[in-house]
Amino acid sequence: MPDTARLYDRDWYAWTQDQAARLRAWPEHLRPNGLDVEHLAEEVEDMGGSQRRAVQSHLRLIALHLLKLEFHPEQSYRAHWIGEIAAFRDTLSTELRDSPSLRARCPELYPDAWAKARRALLRELAEAAPERHRAIADLLSAEEPPHYDLACILDEDWYPSPPA
Repeated sequence: MPDTARLYDRDWYAWTQDQAARLRAWPEHLRPNGLDVEHLAEEVEDMGGSQRRAVQSHLRLIALHLLKLEFHPEQSYRAHWIGEIAAFRDTLSTELRDSPSLRARCPELYPDAWAKARRALLRELAEAAPERHRAIADLLSAEEPPHYDLACILDEDWYPSPPA
């Protein structure tokens, strides 16, 4: 079995990036007539990009729901949010299992996911709990590192305490 076939089985995201690079490196004079190599390479690369965006989206959704558990005044949805987090973590785990190279990229993807989750929570709190909005906005300052580290996000058994 060629190395590229093993890569396909081991790490689909890495395979898409490798194949796109190989297509682009294919010498012009050896390409079959009419084969649109550049667009094929873009499409293959974009398939991997779609998986990368899905990973980042799940990181954002997990962070947002963890923030709701900790800071949202309406705790009657707590069981629902925990269920959502579990489902997001399961899906994320599958994505990372199928593409281990994306697990290595999580530290790079997480800060943007965190910033979007933070903004979403603050927008929601501005409507639902304007009296708490400012204090929580200050606590979750955009300049600070994320309130939860990546290990908390990925830990299937970790949840924050509800608001006091």
